[in-house]
Amino acid sequence: MKKIIPALLSVLMLTSCSGLQFGVNELITPPRLTAQQSEIYDAIELAVGTDAFKFRYPRRGENLSACVFHDLDHDGDEEAIAFYELTVNGTTSSWMSILDEDKNGWKSRNQIPGEGGEIDFVSFAPVENENSSNIIVGWNASGQEGNICKVYGFANDAVTLSFEGEYDEVMIKDVDGNGLDELLLCTKGRTRNGIMSLVKYRSGRIVKTSEVELPSAMTGFEQLTYGKFTSGLSAVFADIYLGSDEMTTFVAAVDERRSVISELRSEDIGIFESFERPVPTLCSNDVNGDGLIDIPISILLPGYEESGEQQPLYLTKYKTVKQGELENASSYIVNFAAGYQFKMPESWDEKVTVKRLSEANEWSFCIFNKSLHESTTELMRIRVISPSSYHDKLETAKFETVAQKGINSYQIYIPSGSYPGYSITMQQAKNLLELL
Repeated sequence: MKKIIPALLSVLMLTSCSGLQFGVNELITPPRLTAQQSEIYDAIELAVGTDAFKFRYPRRGENLSACVFHDLDHDGDEEAIAFYELTVNGTTSSWMSILDEDKNGWKSRNQIPGEGGEIDFVSFAPVENENSSNIIVGWNASGQEGNICKVYGFANDAVTLSFEGEYDEVMIKDVDGNGLDELLLCTKGRTRNGIMSLVKYRSGRIVKTSEVELPSAMTGFEQLTYGKFTSGLSAVFADIYLGSDEMTTFVAAVDERRSVISELRSEDIGIFESFERPVPTLCSNDVNGDGLIDIPISILLPGYEESGEQQPLYLTKYKTVKQGELENASSYIVNFAAGYQFKMPESWDEKVTVKRLSEANEWSFCIFNKSLHESTTELMRIRVISPSSYHDKLETAKFETVAQKGINSYQIYIPSGSYPGYSITMQQAKNLLELL
């Protein structure tokens, strides 16, 4: 990992809650249609005049069905929004249909052409009018690296395309507190630097109000988070990749009075540290519940600076910005492969290291003494076992199972002995262990 060096902390001025949270959920085998979906299928077949189509499923987001139900015009009745792939004269394309239900069943009122062959996500938000929902669809265009975000309006049984723009990652939130949601569209650098754009309803239409460049070394997005940055300042935290083995956090704030993005130079807030860290890593989050988003910073655990280990272990420190200074919120040691993290007690901070016991798939927490080899005073051991794990019949350490996930058991061993300022109880260890 690069050493922590002075770096420009770019900030843009914004305001409201969390964004559209995506969890990738590819559907390899589409589920069987329900009776309601079968009726919708028949209605689409009647509308398009052929059965040469099949449902398409959004690949991430909260709405993962090919048929999504939502009360678009807030009249108390839900419309159905269906996505399908239609083949005509050997040409295949994606479509979206808006259907409503009356006493005779479902009827397709609108058939709207899509963009490309995949649906990235579908969401609903009041972008143009507080009393109705816009349909927001991310289309994955065939042969293109990025996606197309389209915002559709729905009124009087008619659909209109209100906005479209490119994106690689998106957040949908009311960032200026006016009751309407805005879009934050982020693109990766291709022919130019990546861009973060603020899109909102203004003067009767949805427009891009402003944009800011992302770091030139950025190669991808991991997560967008929205929350408080410091007293009086709300912000977007973009956890982004730098190449394939490093990540950083780009912080941006929005002027909520004007709803425009503007850069704030790092010296204006007194921060002169980069947030670069090796991957895999943790992402920005409010880890201590104080309402401020904390940014992770990785440092080598004691002993790994000179150990020559090809896979060193890191301590992740979550930092909060207050009055122009970075304050420590909490620290974690994370075992990504085993699926857990351990919150380090404050008394252990930079005084305790962790050694891998690879043969037993265990991590040993020891008081640091000059080097890893000389750090032999063990405070705790954590391991993850499954029914197929090797068990040493001569083992004397008494492990206790503290958590279960699937077939895996998470176990902790606390050796006998008292080490004032360092020793913890089994109950304390249980409370500090968290599954990922």
